[in-house]
Amino acid sequence: MFAMAGLRERKKHATRKAIHDAGMRLFAEHGFAGTTMEQIAEAADVSRATVFTYFPSKEDIVFGDAPLAIAALGEQLRGAPATIAGVRDWLRPLTGWMEPDLLVQRRLALEVPAIGARRAQLHRQVELIVGDAFAAELGPGRELAARLTAAALVAALRVAEDAAAARIERDGGPLTPEEIDAILDATAAFAEAGLATQV
Repeated sequence: MFAMAGLRERKKHATRKAIHDAGMRLFAEHGFAGTTMEQIAEAADVSRATVFTYFPSKEDIVFGDAPLAIAALGEQLRGAPATIAGVRDWLRPLTGWMEPDLLVQRRLALEVPAIGARRAQLHRQVELIVGDAFAAELGPGRELAARLTAAALVAALRVAEDAAAARIERDGGPLTPEEIDAILDATAAFAEAGLATQV
């Protein structure tokens, strides 16, 4: 029974990834407005209804698993003490934002207001979740420190995105695991230093 559940989850993940990959490829080739859900369904070899099951809108396709990952972060931080290292460990597997898709996502965010707004909303969700977790961990009187640390962490991640995008544009390929680790380590160190200076 558990094996069947695991197989279903793997199939769902594979289908979701196929739709996301097809959508991003078509967006890169034909633009956001020039791509239809029907074209994405055909490219992913699924039905139009299946596309809508996984992604209610084209905007959602751009961000792939990000909303699920953010929800998972909330669950993780509710079940354990919040630490900079813990947030960093959560970020490590989520390297999709540092891959070539990042360039398409960033371009679409600039060109399509709805995508730009959605991207900002996702960043804000992470900031609120992390801020709440730090506030609960630090206790009364430290809420400002918690909020500032969360804001600094998300700001540092935006800078990391810029560095990743510049690397991809310069060299035409994704970052190596070592480069990703270096960016995440620097991001975590920055946020941790900020927390240490807050009273």
